[in-house]
Amino acid sequence: MVVRRLLEGLLTAWAAVTVTFFALHLTAGDPLSGLLSRGLATSEQIETLRVNLGFDVPLPIQYLRYLAGFIRGDLGVSLYSRRSVSQEILSQLPATLELALAGFCIAIALGFALGILSAWKEQRWSGRLSILITGLATSLPVAFTGILALYALRTGYGHLPEGALNPIQRLVLPALVLGFATAGGIARVVQAGLRESLRQPYMLAAQARGIQSGFRYLWHALKPSLPPAISMSALEAAFLLSGTVITETIFARPGLGRLLIDSILEGDFPIAQGIVAVVAIFYTLSHIIAELLSLAIDPRLRRGAG
Repeated sequence: MVVRRLLEGLLTAWAAVTVTFFALHLTAGDPLSGLLSRGLATSEQIETLRVNLGFDVPLPIQYLRYLAGFIRGDLGVSLYSRRSVSQEILSQLPATLELALAGFCIAIALGFALGILSAWKEQRWSGRLSILITGLATSLPVAFTGILALYALRTGYGHLPEGALNPIQRLVLPALVLGFATAGGIARVVQAGLRESLRQPYMLAAQARGIQSGFRYLWHALKPSLPPAISMSALEAAFLLSGTVITETIFARPGLGRLLIDSILEGDFPIAQGIVAVVAIFYTLSHIIAELLSLAIDPRLRRGAG
């Protein structure tokens, strides 16, 4: 099963890289024209650069060369900085990972809390409030909540010195915005799974054995719904990297999101392709890890996989 998922992941990464390569080259035109229009190079220098970068050959050959380099770990060279794409990505990756990890931790904690309350306390005010917050998390776009959070911060704490606001605005607030947007999907899966478990006959059997309330009873009901919740968490973790594009732009943070936008606007194709490849690989790895965790938690899945 793991081998099959790995092959499917490699196919997904290849498809993402291929679509990005042809979309950028066919829709945005000559990648070197921007250098000439900005006066960053002469016509002779551009022709020399075109030959050095391999842009003088037909597009299918460029594509095959790019795939060969990608397999070797060579993502190409930036058209503007002349640095390798790997160096450009690695310079911005720590900031994005910091934001994505903080946002993911908030999403997991908030998503499971909202999902459990929505199903466990469904008829009480806390359960109804959790359902309302979950709906807002799934419906409000990151751009809206990000701008609203910035406005609230500046309005409520505008009297504080700038040095006190910087740590909040740099990491805490973006992570909360990103985690809130990601928590909605996790909460819905946890809520649906827990609600279904509470209606199953094995919960009556648990009550007959004396497990009637408390954490032990909750865990007994929650455990069967963990595999789909883990799968959803892995999916949301992959989407966190795409969510950082908007979040980093709103909060003026460095990272892969802003680097991707800048590279697309400037026509720096190698960087855009490299970032897409990194995200596709992360997406693949997150799903493989999620499946391994699901197999470890639920013995029924292990029997099915065997």
